[in-house]
Amino acid sequence: MRYALAAALAVGLTSLVGCTNPNAIGVQVFGAVTVHCQKASDGSPVAGALVSVGSTAAMNTDANGNVTFPQVPAGPQTFIARAPGLTGTAQLTVTANGNQNLSIDMT
Repeated sequence: MRYALAAALAVGLTSLVGCTNPNAIGVQVFGAVTVHCQKASDGSPVAGALVSVGSTAAMNTDANGNVTFPQVPAGPQTFIARAPGLTGTAQLTVTANGNQNLSIDMT
């Protein structure tokens, strides 16, 4: 009985070894990203810009042109910002469990 339990445990543990990418087995990892939207012409903040990334719900920037996305899937992402008369995009590779900053110049 002990040998059967030990064998089953050993088989179970060896199946977990070598799994270097948690996303490959369906476990999604996230990072936080704070986006700053500014006018490309003069660097002034764009308040109320609607920022989106992937399938994450779009959010509006505050009075300082900032918005924080607390859970963005790790990996390459495209952020899109829109405001009346202005648009901008920026690329970022989001790191797992990280806190990153990104500026979007809007024209």
